Amino acid sequence: MLRLFVICWFLLLGFQQAFATELSTFENKLNEAEDYLVVNPAQSIIILENLDDIDKVSPELFIRWHLINARAAVPTSQFDRLHQSVDAIFSQQQAPYFKKRITSIMSALGIWLRYAEYLDDAQLSFQCGYKYAENDRQRLTLTNSMALVAMAQNNNDEARNLYAESYNFTVRLNLPNVVAMIESNLGYLALDENKIPEAEHYFRSALSRYQIIDKRAGQISAGLNLLMVFLIQDQTINFERLYGPTSTLTHAFPNKAKQALLLWLEMRFKKLKGNYVSRKDIAQLQIAYEQLESDQMKTFVHRYFAKKLEVPIVPPKKIPPKKFTRSWFELVKKCQW
Repeated sequence: MLRLFVICWFLLLGFQQAFATELSTFENKLNEAEDYLVVNPAQSIIILENLDDIDKVSPELFIRWHLINARAAVPTSQFDRLHQSVDAIFSQQQAPYFKKRITSIMSALGIWLRYAEYLDDAQLSFQCGYKYAENDRQRLTLTNSMALVAMAQNNNDEARNLYAESYNFTVRLNLPNVVAMIESNLGYLALDENKIPEAEHYFRSALSRYQIIDKRAGQISAGLNLLMVFLIQDQTINFERLYGPTSTLTHAFPNKAKQALLLWLEMRFKKLKGNYVSRKDIAQLQIAYEQLESDQMKTFVHRYFAKKLEVPIVPPKKIPPKKFTRSWFELVKKCQW
């Protein structure tokens, strides 16, 4: 009997050690995926997808997996992935770790709601995240997000005030990633108001900062934005200098929206150089137009390039107000966690 007990004890101990090892491996893989978020979020997704039994881990690890997945989905423009992870996270809203990460969760939710054009609800989500923000970096990021929603609502004055509130502060705190993000959005704001030299100034500065911190997704976005304003001003020499590295990064990065914008820029440059844009080219541009990542970018492409390239496309319509009706969103509106 004693021998049987000892055997069972060792079997149980072995099972516990194996489980602990498996859990440690899972956590290590999450850490690795998190480390890749800045330099290569596509790799983060690959690591996450290779992890099995997500639904069998603890609520904390489950939420961590989906938060990392949501963060990786944004720079790769995989917004269905973002939505699925946010929805999954809310299935664990009673977990202590959910409340601990409420600001990050509200930020991810707000980003998806803005993308899906639930603009008022996106603003509510960002405001709720701001309420529970634990540090200045989180508050600054959320302020920037609220400014983006204000821009989408054509409230440029409010957007400018929100950017002004945070811009100088971020410089003093030495947060180059946040500064670059703000500068990019100030560039969009200037472009929306047809202030092209001002937009160029902001995009140049954003690109420089992203290069310093080696954030690939930021380098691609800022590089494409800068190429766009070069073409708007017919600056072919500047375009040629920046095109090579930006094109290489864009084609190596799994983001169809960025590649679609690059195609439009390539065709506009082709036309500026006096080359013929064929019917096949025009058909490709029409397809690429639908793949652009936002109505804002579609507006810019329609305004500055469509007529010059003789591509028949329809500009985005004004976004009608709509409400997000998921049952758990009532808790977001109350924002009492």
